[in-house]
Amino acid sequence: MTPGDVSGTSSPHRGGDSPDPGSGVGNSVGGVLGSLGSGGVPTTHGEPDEVVAAASRVLRDQATSWFEPLYARADGDPSGVPWAKLAAHPYVTGWLDQPGLDVAGVDAVVVGSGLGDDAAELVRRGCRVTALDISPTAVDWARNRFADLDITWEVADVLALPSHLVGAFGLVVEVRTAQSLPTSVRDAAMQGIATLVGPGGYLVATTLLATSDEAARRWEGPPWALAPAELTAWRAAGLERLTLDHPPVTPGQDAMEVRLTYQRPDADGQPRPPNPIAM
Repeated sequence: MTPGDVSGTSSPHRGGDSPDPGSGVGNSVGGVLGSLGSGGVPTTHGEPDEVVAAASRVLRDQATSWFEPLYARADGDPSGVPWAKLAAHPYVTGWLDQPGLDVAGVDAVVVGSGLGDDAAELVRRGCRVTALDISPTAVDWARNRFADLDITWEVADVLALPSHLVGAFGLVVEVRTAQSLPTSVRDAAMQGIATLVGPGGYLVATTLLATSDEAARRWEGPPWALAPAELTAWRAAGLERLTLDHPPVTPGQDAMEVRLTYQRPDADGQPRPPNPIAM
């Protein structure tokens, strides 16, 4: 893939309705940032453009600190978390449903695990699962929701991941994490996520992707549409792209939700993850 190109496998969304990744997020984030004392950010009301612009200014300096207040303000009500669907993302289940794919016994990690549905799905498929989120409230909430499942829940920041997680996983699942971060930190976050992938392991990333770099510049967030050129961050971190799946692109469309699959090549002299995925 070259910068500015979103060519890849074109496939429809699988299972259920295609969610609007931006629905309700601007107003929710605006309220949270107001509670952080950001100065000038509307706390509950205001024009959508005003909320998004204020959120964008603050997120340049508070790139990840707004997640915890948002979960805390929700106070156990999933409707207060705009991206919470209480089900695994269709792109995750679709990837797991591929013919011939066996993930049983694979060490897997979900980055930005939220309320835990993607992590729970991986456990049901036989993975040994670690779930990471920067929000302690989200981690506790998810742990309580899935108390009957064997999942290792950890509070972690993608911009400062603990060393014991680096290279430890045969499967890394990232759903809408990169798109929730401003450009000032997005490249570092993507490369941090990539470090979790062990030799021979896979990254499955679901994100909002602009159809061109120009479209990305026009896009107002959060969430933000990644520019096609930004996908080079995964490659710079040593991963090779295998697939890019997305719905058909319509004329004039600025962005779409896509699923990308990457793999870290085997390295001579380095151990493979236990029970690598059989494709």
